[in-house]
Amino acid sequence: MPAEDPRAIAARLLEALEGLDLTSADGRAGIGTLLSEIERACPGAILQQAARIDLRRLGWRRDASRPDDALAVPDLHDA
Repeated sequence: MPAEDPRAIAARLLEALEGLDLTSADGRAGIGTLLSEIERACPGAILQQAARIDLRRLGWRRDASRPDDALAVPDLHDA
């Protein structure tokens, strides 16, 4: 069975999340269930994505000359 395109998976996940009310108990339970299923299917995926978000927030960016998952380290010498 060929691997599914990650973009197709992301699109399906976004569709599932549309209308999910995270201010309600049901919405929070629903997102918790989804995150649990993602973690069960791909251990560490949630933490890895959270780390990438944190790194981008700190100013790290993707380097086009490096592999897809590589992040460029910011120059902090003049910081």
